[in-house]
Amino acid sequence: MAALSGAQEAVLVLAPVGRDGVLVCAALSKVGISAIVCPGVEALCEAIVAGSGPVLLTEEVLTPQSARLLLKTLEGQPPWSDLPLVVVTTAGQATRTNVRALQLLGPYGNVSFLERPVRTATLVAAVRTALRARRRQYDTRDYLRMRERVVAELGAARAEAERVSQAKDNFLAMLGHELRNPLAAIVSGLAVLDRFNPQEEAEKRSRGIIRRQVQHLTRLVDDLLDVSRIMTGKIILQRAPVDLREAVRQCVESRQGAPARARDVSVVADADPVVVEGDAVRLEQIVGNLLDNAFKYSPPGEPIRVLVRQEDGQAVLRVQDRGIGVAPDMLQSIFELFTQAKTSLHRREGGLGLGLAVAHGLVESHGGSISAHSAGLGQGCEFVVRLPLSTAAPAPPTDRELASAPPRRIVLIEDHADAREALQTLLTLDGHHVEAAADGRAGLGLILDARPEVALIDVGLPELDGYEVARQVRRTLGSTIIQLIALTGYGQSYDRTRAQEAGFDLHLTKPVDPRELRRVLGVNLG
Repeated sequence: MAALSGAQEAVLVLAPVGRDGVLVCAALSKVGISAIVCPGVEALCEAIVAGSGPVLLTEEVLTPQSARLLLKTLEGQPPWSDLPLVVVTTAGQATRTNVRALQLLGPYGNVSFLERPVRTATLVAAVRTALRARRRQYDTRDYLRMRERVVAELGAARAEAERVSQAKDNFLAMLGHELRNPLAAIVSGLAVLDRFNPQEEAEKRSRGIIRRQVQHLTRLVDDLLDVSRIMTGKIILQRAPVDLREAVRQCVESRQGAPARARDVSVVADADPVVVEGDAVRLEQIVGNLLDNAFKYSPPGEPIRVLVRQEDGQAVLRVQDRGIGVAPDMLQSIFELFTQAKTSLHRREGGLGLGLAVAHGLVESHGGSISAHSAGLGQGCEFVVRLPLSTAAPAPPTDRELASAPPRRIVLIEDHADAREALQTLLTLDGHHVEAAADGRAGLGLILDARPEVALIDVGLPELDGYEVARQVRRTLGSTIIQLIALTGYGQSYDRTRAQEAGFDLHLTKPVDPRELRRVLGVNLG
């Protein structure tokens, strides 16, 4: 603690005769105790307020008026202060006035009495005891001040960290929106091209390249936006019984657009379901990220094996490759953000070094564990995911290839021109009657005039945002007359909640798979 000042170390002395005070100060000075004589109770109270050591006084100076002034001063002290008072009394000789004064001080707890005649040694001992108590109080004061300062600094640091975190979340949300809009335009445009039979083999190959690279970019955007939420515990899982074998099957099927990859992957699974309590989409993301990692670091033609089994009461997923392997010093850090194999080693694809970190975070959020094993460089690698088994029955697998939706009257509100044109063309080719608007205010008017069956509404619109459009539609047309679908680049959990509160029936994150959009349009939510 900080050293006390001279005044804080000094004993305040108040005696009826100045000479008595001087003698007391001299006696204390001989043993190294500093003391200050106060000319009256007002001066004593001023010294107490300014900061002092304990108080030594005689009962003769205490009158009811001076006792009340002293008690008021003591009551005004900060919470840490419990100023010691040493009162010298004469047994059996106190006047009625002094008795009343002492009774006024009675509620104040830190008072000790010395009866005359007082030996110097007794006086010194009592003052030293009071002085030690006073020093501890000042130590407490300094500690409390330091704690308050630390708490204030921590509060400021926490507020700044929260501000930076919120700014980062806002930036990532906007980044995701801006990246997903052009991806949505490409996906819809490619789906339009797929409606026409290609005349040239080169055209078919080019479409395959575009499709694969869009899928790759979409996964990169997903990882980029997910990693921050995962690391801060903001991922919300939609848990249900899931057969892990089905999640693997869906992942492998989603990569059928790359024929070489599909031939390289073999799946070995138990005959019986391997059920876990988890989020089906996130489980597929875990499998997909591990597969992408295997593709990235495996030479063409090398096989990749995926095993799904029950082992020791757990659901176990293994992804094995014969690629470049992992050096021993990398195994401990391979799941850290932005960690990749050495850049001098050949990779089939680039990446941000986020996939394994995302997989690690998602596995842990499911209550599981993930580990990597490799015999060294050039020896391939195995990733092992262990998840708690569930005794519940999984939902039956759904067929993702559904027939086209019946013709619907649709209003599309989208401010991104290319995305709007491509999606309108695709929906028209699917047999729907589509009217489009480029901003929220025009789109709201179009919905109220056209009274469509379905409205596909972007959220980040000029004039009126998509949430306000949905609210005004619900206020005007009711809750069941029209199906409202948020089609947006904002895909975080609170975006979905906000969309639901605004009156949307569904929230779809761009780029939407045309097959999924056909499925949604084929379902009457009213």
